Amino acid sequence: MHLRGTPFWPNFKDTILFLESSENEADFKKGDSLANIDSYLADMELSGVFKQIKGLVIGRPFRYSQEENSLFEKIIIDRLSNYHFPILSQVDIGHTDPMITIPIGTKVALDSKKNSFELLETGVI
Repeated sequence: MHLRGTPFWPNFKDTILFLESSENEADFKKGDSLANIDSYLADMELSGVFKQIKGLVIGRPFRYSQEENSLFEKIIIDRLSNYHFPILSQVDIGHTDPMITIPIGTKVALDSKKNSFELLETGVI
């Protein structure tokens, strides 16, 4: 998020965006605050990111309680309800164990109705 407005801000056009929550800066035993998550999504929305992407994959939140997990999902649904792209959530990417490594820049297929994500090409030649 610190790259917004700089030449280093990525081009999100026609991409699948991967997002994940990390540890809380004040307490590593907790996940990032839900207020921060909501704020990050609002910033991305105001930056036009969600108008450009073709899909969204959200990592399983880091050390959230069951209640926080439910609120996390509600924030996502509320923030993205005006957009029409597939969304997968609770995926083992980011600060999770186990953790799936996703190669950047490869072609993929994403189907939220089937709850599937598939790499269509190798990440390394």
